[in-house]
Amino acid sequence: MDDERLKAVEEKLALDPNNIGFLTEASHHYHRLAMEGDSLAFEKAENAVRKILGLDSRNAEALSILGSLLVIKARSSSSLPKRIWYAISAARKLDRAVRIDPTNPSARTIRAFTSLVLPSFLKRIKRAIEDFEYLIEMKRKDPKKLPDEMMPKVYLNLGLAYAKSGNRKRAIEVLNSVVSLFPNTRECTRAKNLIARLEG
Repeated sequence: MDDERLKAVEEKLALDPNNIGFLTEASHHYHRLAMEGDSLAFEKAENAVRKILGLDSRNAEALSILGSLLVIKARSSSSLPKRIWYAISAARKLDRAVRIDPTNPSARTIRAFTSLVLPSFLKRIKRAIEDFEYLIEMKRKDPKKLPDEMMPKVYLNLGLAYAKSGNRKRAIEVLNSVVSLFPNTRECTRAKNLIARLEG
């Protein structure tokens, strides 16, 4: 289904190459594939978001995707100075995206998940916790804002973030929420394993 949607939006872009809506939808698809290791999709995602930012420099979704792409660059670079530079640049782009549009679900989601994998010297765990908590509250207030299938991941990674921050009690509370709210999911199994380790 995702492949069919991407093909459809690529056909629309061929007719209207500067349409920010089409570029944004395409960049999300390319970004997903880039995160799975597709180097061609990475290039297409980067081209799409840079084109969006050329048309609208304050586009929060494009900035957040660019930040995530910089993290991929950081992790794949063999040069330590480049890895550090890409990581710092990524954090700045992600923070700018959320400052521009703090209620944007994509900007918050990408910053939350990305902050968990950025180097510890950047001290991003507090940001991850802030964003995951925000997403949970957003879903509570307006269930249509976020897809249901994303929420087990949000809760699980919030628990992970609390564990990384040293707040073991809160981590266990959140992970227990994963078990009770999302039984029979992969995240539930992971949460149980993490609880056992934290309580052990």
